[in-house]
Amino acid sequence: MKIYTIKLQQEFNAPIEKVWEDFSSHESFGNIMGQTIVRIVDSADIENINGVGSVREIRLPLYPFEETIIKSEKYNCIEYKISKGTPLSYHHGSMVFKSLPNGKTALDYTIQLGSNISLIAGIISNVLKNAIGSSVKKYAKRFK
Repeated sequence: MKIYTIKLQQEFNAPIEKVWEDFSSHESFGNIMGQTIVRIVDSADIENINGVGSVREIRLPLYPFEETIIKSEKYNCIEYKISKGTPLSYHHGSMVFKSLPNGKTALDYTIQLGSNISLIAGIISNVLKNAIGSSVKKYAKRFK
């Protein structure tokens, strides 16, 4: 199985607390991505119900799927994996946040994916790179 890697980097003219809050909340992350995303399982961490163990459902018209948060360190990183509902055999997302001078924030977003079905991961990789890339850039423009 070939693993495809998408790497996106973006700076925001906003403090890390704001960017983290928007990316860590499943519903807000859905707004950024232009998708309906709903938390269907709360994290056991009452301080962060969107944290480790929480599950979000991405409600695409023909193919809803679920992602599970596997790592969540406040103001630092979020990692997730697809846990149900896609033709992908492997999918791991990682968002690393860094506070920059003058109240700015940097995001390094990496997605790795693969499928046992020939060509599927390559096609999905291209679609995700364009869709997520444009959504993150659009979000960044809010702070200009």
